[in-house]
Amino acid sequence: MSKYLIVLFFFISVVPKSFSQSSMSDYSFVIVPERFDFLNEVDKYQLNSIAEFLFNKHGFHAFKSNKTPNTKRCDGLYADVVNVKAILRTKLVLILRDCNGFEVYRSQEGITRLKEFKQAHQDALRKAFAYFEGMGVKQKEIVFFDDELATETISSKEVPSPTAQQIAQGNEAIIAVGVSSLNLPKARFSSYDNDEGTYMLRKTTAGYTLFKETASAEDGLIALGKIAVSDDVTNLSFVDTNDIVYEASFDTAENLVIQKGDTSITYNRVR
Repeated sequence: MSKYLIVLFFFISVVPKSFSQSSMSDYSFVIVPERFDFLNEVDKYQLNSIAEFLFNKHGFHAFKSNKTPNTKRCDGLYADVVNVKAILRTKLVLILRDCNGFEVYRSQEGITRLKEFKQAHQDALRKAFAYFEGMGVKQKEIVFFDDELATETISSKEVPSPTAQQIAQGNEAIIAVGVSSLNLPKARFSSYDNDEGTYMLRKTTAGYTLFKETASAEDGLIALGKIAVSDDVTNLSFVDTNDIVYEASFDTAENLVIQKGDTSITYNRVR
């Protein structure tokens, strides 16, 4: 065997799993378990909640396993975190597998020397996730079983022309146009930043909740306030945790602007 073949064989053998030919963007969601195997409690140290948040921050559509979406199982990836035994250090490795159990991605070790268990595990996990920076992961839109049924039903029928009664219901149409023209983010989680830090906007049944990333919070997030959205909304308001109400809006790029007196605070959508 020539020295060139030996070198090539060695290179292939040490290439990390993160360079798998199967792109993480080819999948539409990732499932985070409620408990990682090396821990004895559900969401111990808030690791599972932090993992869900960080996946969404880095371009994934993440769900806890108890909220698995109604879609094809093999459209998604399944997350695991492994504890690598070490002396005086905490090492965590992040793994993504497909529906058949094959590894699609394995991160490099997130390593910390922090001594307190909770802080150490959270720090190591964030460092393992740091390797997603610059990868540009952007998972496909989720196709739910109900969506497929609705699409099939609509495509198999001729779309009827509006009746006189429907035309007369102009107010409902105006309301629908008003809501759609607010440039509301459609993703469950959206990442934002500005000079003050990084943020996450979580979509809820009532509207949105804005969080700021901070090391001082147990799960790395602190709630700043909420934006309520209802069918008859034509203008948005942001209500902070002290129940103070401010004007809010989204521009066409889904950047969030909150007007506090004469000051406008802009939260830039991170794509």
